[in-house]
Amino acid sequence: MYSVTFAQAAAGGFNPSMILMVGLFAVLIIMMIRGRKKVSKQQETLKEKTVPGAKVMTNSGIFGTVVRIDEQDRVELEVAPGTVLTVHRQAIAQFIEPEVQTEAPAAGTETAEETLRRLDDEGKDERNA
Repeated sequence: MYSVTFAQAAAGGFNPSMILMVGLFAVLIIMMIRGRKKVSKQQETLKEKTVPGAKVMTNSGIFGTVVRIDEQDRVELEVAPGTVLTVHRQAIAQFIEPEVQTEAPAAGTETAEETLRRLDDEGKDERNA
């Protein structure tokens, strides 16, 4: 039985397993190319954002402010006043964005009765009004 299958494949017969193998290989190649593009884009973003004054977190969880960057991709981070660490640019895990202060709604603008009425009406719909 196996010899018949091999004979058909050798004679140029239709081989569905070969199509499956080629398809899987193509998917593998596409995924590899896509992954490399993603990594290179992340590295480019890292280079653009690494400027003196930027707040960062390293891979080991140390927070600091970028003080200086040299031509060999060494970054000096100030982690405390007067304490400077030298790390490689790839040791930076993420950039800390400054928090935006939002105004809190003014407390006490609603009376107790208004609050009770509002909460009582929230659970009602057409069926139980």
